[in-house]
Amino acid sequence: TAECPAYATELVFALDISQDTTLQMFEQMKKIVTEIVNQTNIRESNCPVGARVAVVSYSSNTNYLIRFSDFQSKNKLLQELNRLSFQRATNRRDIGGSMRFVARHLFKRTLQGANVRKVAVFFSNGESDHPSSVNTALLEYSALEIVPVILTFNNIPETNRAFLRNLTFCFFPDKCKPDAACELNRRTRPPWEYVDVAFILDSSSRLGPDEFEKLKEFLIRALNHFDISSQPATSSVGDRIALVSHGVPAFRPQTQVIPVKKEFDLVTFNTTQLIKKYIQEYVQQMDGQSAVGHAIQWTINHIFSHTPYPRKHKVIIIISVGGTSQWDKAMLKKVSLRAKCQGYALLVVSVGRVYDSTELQELASYPLEQHLIQLGRIHKPELNYAIMFLKPFLHFLQSKCL
Repeated sequence: TAECPAYATELVFALDISQDTTLQMFEQMKKIVTEIVNQTNIRESNCPVGARVAVVSYSSNTNYLIRFSDFQSKNKLLQELNRLSFQRATNRRDIGGSMRFVARHLFKRTLQGANVRKVAVFFSNGESDHPSSVNTALLEYSALEIVPVILTFNNIPETNRAFLRNLTFCFFPDKCKPDAACELNRRTRPPWEYVDVAFILDSSSRLGPDEFEKLKEFLIRALNHFDISSQPATSSVGDRIALVSHGVPAFRPQTQVIPVKKEFDLVTFNTTQLIKKYIQEYVQQMDGQSAVGHAIQWTINHIFSHTPYPRKHKVIIIISVGGTSQWDKAMLKKVSLRAKCQGYALLVVSVGRVYDSTELQELASYPLEQHLIQLGRIHKPELNYAIMFLKPFLHFLQSKCL
């Protein structure tokens, strides 16, 4: 309608020009984009109302056709859309690669604000040459709060499965006869499988008091993505959460001191509110030295190994600040490899500008792009990225996409 969109919107269209795309398909894409633009309130001034539009083409690479800043007139934008000509590429499509390009380059300098909507529409004539990159892109899109939409002329099962958990997906060989699966896909979900998750929190002296409080707030917000079991000790239904802190002042290898403080285990609490209350009121910084490797080993041996009704998916989320202590590095390398071999998913949230890249690569599960979040600062926008990343990460894990 003439008033659509109600909020300021940054809208990107990505046209598939890979080797199997025909001129007829390209013209169909142009026609759809033109119809959408015709029905959209285009922003024609600096006032943050209406939509700005950008257009790219992609195959294995992505190229600019129209930038956000090129036109502040709907008529001129429509004229430029009409002038776009088909230049088919000779290589295959990489939907995920194009999605990541759009997120990192086109949306990087867009209008910011709580009410700004970011939408990316990708046309596709077939399966991506790198299906795993679609999963990575969807994790990043969720974290950046970008809404992706796939419009395809052929059924693409791998991409469909990735989008099914989170996003908008439609298959239409003929737009006059929409595929009935479009409506079904919006209702169908893979079987929900619950998780056992242990958070390992850095409570060492590397953190200032304010930074530690922000990490506690991160934990509290992260809990909103879980369906906490009401009977964690006697039922196989529901997610279960544990929390251990490392940075115990008296701990060193070969001593009798426990390397972590067990805040609570997988069966301690049966509601989200009780867990949040504990974190808020009782988790305190210990100011010792970092011992990530020893903390992982202790968590596996004492949290996961002795808990009844183990969940199919076991996740260890490590909040890392600046790397572990030198005397812990050998343990970290050994125990993280063992954990992966035993089926644990290791998600690493690295915060701070100082880090050991080799250590992070050894620590996180593969592919790294889907199991390693590096945040430059400990402040709300950065931590919000990690929060938004976590939701699709869990969905992909439960639906066997990771």
